[in-house]
Amino acid sequence: MEISPRFTVDDWKALDLTKSSDWRKAVRILEDRLNARFFDAVGGIQEQDFSGFAVLALDCLLIETLQQFKEGVPETPRRKCEEYFVNFLTAAPFATHFDKTSAATFYDHFRCGILHQAEIKGTSKVWRVGPLVARSSDGHGLIVNRKLFHSALRKAFAAYLRTLRSRKDLTQCANFVKKMNFICR
Repeated sequence: MEISPRFTVDDWKALDLTKSSDWRKAVRILEDRLNARFFDAVGGIQEQDFSGFAVLALDCLLIETLQQFKEGVPETPRRKCEEYFVNFLTAAPFATHFDKTSAATFYDHFRCGILHQAEIKGTSKVWRVGPLVARSSDGHGLIVNRKLFHSALRKAFAAYLRTLRSRKDLTQCANFVKKMNFICR
């Protein structure tokens, strides 16, 4: 079974993660998987008018996936979904743009709105201009610049890959392996 364009479950299972070369390959597998499923797809649509909704839908899926890798879980626990988004959006590189309140609003208005109701809730909006995130005029919603948001998400993914490649954060490395083992069960 393919787990990315260039790798299969058998490629993952054949790795000896105590070897540096195999560890580097493991991280390449993740990079190939998420690039193909998310980043390449966004690259193909983000310049189209009115693609902001689709871009943010993919970005929300990617945030949840990345947080699952960081936590080492097969899926997001129902009662922790908002917590996962808040934790992700209040860490670098998003931390300068989101606090806990605005991250929770993003989760509700964008992630839940898009994935459950096929709309962005309240007075929140998606634009392709302006700052990465701003409060809407009534103060109850957010205005998200989908281009800057996606760019920050790319930076977050690159930082995560650097963390894995360095092997200095043993918890993150172990959690990455747990999630990949679940995927390749």
